[in-house]
Amino acid sequence: MGQVTVTVSSRRYQVNCDDGQEAHLVRLSRYLDKRAAELNAAVGHVPEPMLLLMVGLLLADELSDAYGELDGYRSAARGNGDHSSKEATDAELAARIDSVTARIEALVERAE
Repeated sequence: MGQVTVTVSSRRYQVNCDDGQEAHLVRLSRYLDKRAAELNAAVGHVPEPMLLLMVGLLLADELSDAYGELDGYRSAARGNGDHSSKEATDAELAARIDSVTARIEALVERAE
């Protein structure tokens, strides 16, 4: 089992993870730290538990938006009962999924 030290809001944490996941966990923690810094800059200093809760809620909101968009695309594709255009619908759905994936990857890259 791997272990990595991450820093969020100037505080270090030891975190266990699956072997090979250390770099991924560090990347995620950097994103979390960045969002915490943005919140601190926007609202001023808040106690750490409240800060981490607020960051968690922001991230959950971002993820919820991405999943909601993806569900909308899936629903639109399922609602199309015309089987003759199934290939076009599948291609459109794939393109939309790629778009959502790109947005999520862009969020992760911003964190790096």
